[in-house]
Amino acid sequence: MSCKNREMKTIELHENSLDIQFRIRENGVVELADFSSQEVKKAVMEPKEDICYPAVEIHRSGTGSLNMHAYKNNINQSSVDFVYENHELKAQDGGKELEIVMVSPEKLKAVYHMRLFDGVPAVQTWTEIINEGSEDQGLTYVSSFMYQGISRGGKKPYYKKTDIYVPFNSWCCEAQWQKYDAETLNLNGMVVDGFNHQGYGLNRYCYSGKGTWSTCEYLPMGIAEDRETGETYIFQIESSGQWLAEYGSAQGGNLYLALSGATEQEHGWYKNLKPGESFTTVPAGAAVVKGGLNPAAAALTRYRRKVRRPNTDDEKLNVVFNDYMNCLMGDPTTGRELFIIDKAAELGCEYYCLDAGWYDDGFWWDRVGEWKEATGRFPNGLKEVCDHAHSKGLKMGLWLEIEVMGVACELANKLPDDWFVCRHGKRHIDNKRYMLDFRNPEVRKYCRDVVDRLINDYGVEYFKVDYNVTMGYGSDLNSDSCADAIREHYECLHRWYEEIFRDHPELVVENCGSGGQRMDYGMLKILSLQSTSDQTDYLYNANIAANVASAVTPEQGGMWVYPYEDEEEHVIYNIVNGMLLRPYISGMVWKLGENSMNRMKEGISLYKEIRGEVRDGMPFFPLGFGTLKSEVLAYGVKSEKNTYLSVWTPGTTEAVIPLENADQISRVSVIYPKEEMCEYKIENGNLVVKMPQEKAARLFKIEMK
Repeated sequence: MSCKNREMKTIELHENSLDIQFRIRENGVVELADFSSQEVKKAVMEPKEDICYPAVEIHRSGTGSLNMHAYKNNINQSSVDFVYENHELKAQDGGKELEIVMVSPEKLKAVYHMRLFDGVPAVQTWTEIINEGSEDQGLTYVSSFMYQGISRGGKKPYYKKTDIYVPFNSWCCEAQWQKYDAETLNLNGMVVDGFNHQGYGLNRYCYSGKGTWSTCEYLPMGIAEDRETGETYIFQIESSGQWLAEYGSAQGGNLYLALSGATEQEHGWYKNLKPGESFTTVPAGAAVVKGGLNPAAAALTRYRRKVRRPNTDDEKLNVVFNDYMNCLMGDPTTGRELFIIDKAAELGCEYYCLDAGWYDDGFWWDRVGEWKEATGRFPNGLKEVCDHAHSKGLKMGLWLEIEVMGVACELANKLPDDWFVCRHGKRHIDNKRYMLDFRNPEVRKYCRDVVDRLINDYGVEYFKVDYNVTMGYGSDLNSDSCADAIREHYECLHRWYEEIFRDHPELVVENCGSGGQRMDYGMLKILSLQSTSDQTDYLYNANIAANVASAVTPEQGGMWVYPYEDEEEHVIYNIVNGMLLRPYISGMVWKLGENSMNRMKEGISLYKEIRGEVRDGMPFFPLGFGTLKSEVLAYGVKSEKNTYLSVWTPGTTEAVIPLENADQISRVSVIYPKEEMCEYKIENGNLVVKMPQEKAARLFKIEMK
């Protein structure tokens, strides 16, 4: 299909430090011609008669690619069948929203949404497809965000100057980024600028979420940096299930970025859209700034604070003691709980969460699902424990894994199969659990009744909601495709949470999925706190603490502080791990002597003093992202008043940390521990630290003139 250049119209937005231009070609195809930072000199993609860059990629069954595509998702015939009908720019609370309406010959309507937020160089985009025709239409791919002009500024081609940060993530090793140049990832120029080549190839680099553990292998986000111009793109896909981030070789020698939920090619996704029905993609957030990693991370942090549910927990930053990690490890009893509750209150915690094991006297893993207290563990009832926590001034929390039932749960074996995720006529089992299907309204009612009962009977004000399994490919029961069942499950789960918060607005819910295996802003737009890992080693935990504010806002990042040795530097290291996130207290408190307990109290008290600045501050990574090879780790939060910096030395005794605007610093001090117990100075624009030993950590405060 030709894309002629005459009589083109544009829709332009120039605000929040962004330059955005949509181009409407003569044939009606809508292109995103520019999505860039106003601070970077660049050239808008020039229109070419034989090339189109549709703003939305829409693939339908019965259609094919325009030309060679291999596995790329940026070049389908169906996408250029949608032509411009109208657009509207509407004022929204705190910003604006652009809607562009496009229609196809089959009377499919595509409504492209782009929301802007005042003062934030980021947008949220999503697409709604409505079947206004008379025949079913099969969808196999719909983009949430598509831009085919990454790294267009400057003189060099993208493959000579683009760094791509890949967000590796997994159990106990969350947020472990690696940086690669584009050529290393095969996004090279061999088929782009060689002799007699067409200016694009089959090259792509992609990573994805496979099942209902949205972040089991990668975080649903990414960063691309232009080394020549300093322009940096950062993005996230707000999906709790399957998703795809794809870079690839676009026509005209360009680099494209395509973000989506599930796809047919990668996930087996298919949606049969009947007349009168609609489908909406998962949203994507995208920011573009000048200046590299730290300005990009700050932009996405500001964006995340705009899109999430307003809640008092993310305002107050409550300090929670949880009895699981390096503590009771799922073996609670009344006596143990009363003792640890007293310790939590003594430390200055504000919430107490009784974690796994409270609902069964024996091996509870495969028996979860009824959520009734185990009388053997609590002979006088669970309420005795809850009342004791309340008497100590603590708000009470309980662990739930509400989306599952164990295979040995008596109730599960009395229920019909349509309560559960099924494939091939059988219930799907993952690690001795069945998965509840929240598309079923009876399931949602049962789970809501559980929550209401625990709130009403025990005065529960906090739930740690875990998810230690995955439904994998999805369910083939009552669905167009297994992958579409996952999507519908999560839409119902999100609405279920929203209904709970309407009735219990002060309830706090922590999002957990074996730690950080479901660490996405599908969930974190609704829930206030994220469990960032199941890592049990305090040294490795620092590798996560140093990076995880890339994945969540600092105030949502629950970071374990769980000393298990009665040794001063061990306790200090643990405290520093959590101080610029949300310290999540646990550990072998019965082993801690007076000095160690006092160090814990000191850290929690200090956190309460600075948490307002953590809540509003911007994360930064002065050494870039840390890796397991890093002998020094550093992560900071920059607030309006002060800058706070955590420094760890897991493999050395000396650290050199570059400081921005060092000539404007009036004072640097160690604020934890209060005795400092290290040497430090500012030298040649760096903070130079000498620790008393390897495996030490300190928290610094930097004040400006």
